Amino acid sequence: IMINRLIPYRFCALCIVLASCAVPKSGEVDEINSNDIPFELNSPETSAPATTTSVELTPPLTGSTFEQADLYFVDGSSLERVRLEIPSPTDLQGVFAALVAGLPDPAHTKVKTLLPVDFAALIEVEGGVANVNAKRVYLDSIKPNEQRLAIAQIVLTLTSQPGIGQVTFSVGGKAIGVPRGRGDIAGAGTPVTFDDYKMLIAK
Repeated sequence: IMINRLIPYRFCALCIVLASCAVPKSGEVDEINSNDIPFELNSPETSAPATTTSVELTPPLTGSTFEQADLYFVDGSSLERVRLEIPSPTDLQGVFAALVAGLPDPAHTKVKTLLPVDFAALIEVEGGVANVNAKRVYLDSIKPNEQRLAIAQIVLTLTSQPGIGQVTFSVGGKAIGVPRGRGDIAGAGTPVTFDDYKMLIAK
């Protein structure tokens, strides 16, 4: 019962407070000094702006790292050096595979590889000498007048990689001889070098 009796009085008091806080319809308006505004109510807005820019970082794909390597391809009767980006790490086996695969860029239509697409060989390195150990005699599938250029491709490419100064060839682990750039034949197991084929590089 007491609560019901108090309601009219509280309602009247609330009306008086609201009336005193209302903005007057006429008369002068007094400007309050900013220093007199309590609780930092006049501080600048610190909430987030209406529009934001988000940057999504995408992790690199596996196997998307590449390194540059110098490979040699045939152009007519000479060879040209082409700097390619091949999947990292650029070990000799990867460089040899890229040489066999040929150029991926159709813009280089003049240069090509003479190595058969199924040319499989294990590249073994010992003391700066790279041995190209093929599973079978691939030179037999290359035209006789192109064998010298095909061997030049391999030797010039491998000796352009760090730490490799000489190249030897073998089939099934048995050493074989290969033609040099001058046209003579290096004996079985005789190392050949970059200088043996540099005269075939296009000027």
